Amino acid sequence: MDNQFPRAKILAVDDEPVNVELISGYLEKDYEIIPAYSGKEALEKVRLTNPDIVLLDIMMPEVKGYEVCEQIKFHDITRFTPIVIITALTEIEHKIKAIEAGADDFLTKPINRIELITRIKSLLKTKYYHDQLVRSKEQIEAQNEFKTIMTDILPLILQSIPPGKMTEVIGQMSKRVEDVIWDKYIKDIPKEIAETAALTCNVLNKLGGGFSVKEISQKGYVLVNDKCPWGEDGRVNPALCMMTKAIFARIGVHIYKDINVNLKKTIAGKDGCCLIELILR
Repeated sequence: MDNQFPRAKILAVDDEPVNVELISGYLEKDYEIIPAYSGKEALEKVRLTNPDIVLLDIMMPEVKGYEVCEQIKFHDITRFTPIVIITALTEIEHKIKAIEAGADDFLTKPINRIELITRIKSLLKTKYYHDQLVRSKEQIEAQNEFKTIMTDILPLILQSIPPGKMTEVIGQMSKRVEDVIWDKYIKDIPKEIAETAALTCNVLNKLGGGFSVKEISQKGYVLVNDKCPWGEDGRVNPALCMMTKAIFARIGVHIYKDINVNLKKTIAGKDGCCLIELILR
């Protein structure tokens, strides 16, 4: 596969193990192959592994390929996962039925290796660009949702309140933002510190930040950021740095009972980057 694309996961589904082994032999050099030997197992593997493409036999016991295809295409999360029907059935009505079930392509057995690889590359390229568009759309939506609050509303509020109330207001605003972030972007609670660090970066990067993990230890993790998630306004308004700190703290408290967040460097403080230390207590 082209180096510009990550190593894709391919779910190969056939009730004949020899056919799955054949597909694996053709593709395992360039792709991660996930085997499944029934329609029921295929649906479970789709749920657990979220494959990039599904190679699907039609004639299987219990749950046939048509039904598997329909169920994959029914759910929002997997609706755009490419499905290639691979079968010994050659009649045109079977091909039509597969397409009606939502299949993206159709190959007949015996499988031609070159044709299989060519179809997979084409479908994966299309999916890759679709996923990129979805991620861009999500980031734009997140930026619009939160930047409007933070860069337009918060500065006006801070101008009209006594200095002693600033921390209280930021706390209230960060809670609202964190509640939205948690409901919309955090599906599963991380079980390891490395997962928590990656999730934390991902959330703020959806807002436009450039966060990455610098260090990880049993005591916590350190994040570095070279792009303010609040845009140009964040460069001149240190109050937004306090908001970032509060959001990190609230996300951390959801996962751990107690966490301490230290801003070692900030873009607003003209340090050239943000350096944030999160210590478990």
